[in-house]
Amino acid sequence: MVSLNLFRPCAPQPHENKVLEALILEEEEPLMDVAWPLVQIVYELLLRFVASPETDPKLAKRYIDHSFVLRILDLFDSGDPREWEYLKTVLCGS
Repeated sequence: MVSLNLFRPCAPQPHENKVLEALILEEEEPLMDVAWPLVQIVYELLLRFVASPETDPKLAKRYIDHSFVLRILDLFDSGDPREWEYLKTVLCGS
């Protein structure tokens, strides 16, 4: 469930005028993912699993392997700063 909801395609940005886009690129506001309410719940569940003292490390390794961590790191490419904060929190384990 976590993988299906976190590892999703990023929503494409609407680009009508490339010249205008280049001029205002620095002033552009961060992208806010419309699916954030659902994604936030999934991050909360993942964070509670990772940070729980009752999580069995052997069980966690079955699900949070090298591939999973690499895919989590790729999520830093999202344009949503709310997601970045959860990613940092989950990766730090607290």
